[in-house]
Amino acid sequence: MEQLHLLQTLVVGMGCGFVVSVPVGPVNLTVVNNALSKGLLSAFLAGLGAIVAESIYAALMLAGHSSLLDQPRIAFVMRIVAVVVIAGMGIRSLLAKPDRVEAQSAVAAERADVRWHHPKTFLLGFVLTISNLMLVLLWATLAALLFAREWVTPAPLSRMVCLAGVFGGGVVWFFLLAFFVSRAHRRVKPRSLTLLVRGCGIVFLVFAALLAYRLIVPGK
Repeated sequence: MEQLHLLQTLVVGMGCGFVVSVPVGPVNLTVVNNALSKGLLSAFLAGLGAIVAESIYAALMLAGHSSLLDQPRIAFVMRIVAVVVIAGMGIRSLLAKPDRVEAQSAVAAERADVRWHHPKTFLLGFVLTISNLMLVLLWATLAALLFAREWVTPAPLSRMVCLAGVFGGGVVWFFLLAFFVSRAHRRVKPRSLTLLVRGCGIVFLVFAALLAYRLIVPGK
């Protein structure tokens, strides 16, 4: 039974790592540009740096929620915040426009590239991600959701397995993105990446709906 729960925790962690990595932003644009101009390895290293930074935030949030959830009122408030934040991200992703996404992402990536002259691609991906403080709030709400649904338990092993899944899910996404774009030999249209953002938005809304349902019907 414990092994089955750990497998579930791993899969859920991979899902979170994959979905959180999908939305188009400075990191994904950097991966795409590197894949087109420098090849698979350079693009993947940028994504790897990003998922390392993201895993740090995920680890901090997973480590800090076990004691808070022992207090019913705090856990209830956290779950409400999770519904609002995750639903908001889902709506924002569904309303994403290709031209706006590309323009905003290009500016952020260009600023980082100027700051890190001749950067190593791994560090570029890491800096672009670790500087995004919105990820703290996102992983805080995701951690609340995972604990509330008991997909992750306060046990150290469960949290470590979840974190491994988060890292693995992000690695899968960035490898696939780098691999297919590097093989395309042409510029990826912003509209194609925007479709992925909107798909991610649907997933966020489903998560929010599940958590809201659990708040309304606690016994389910």
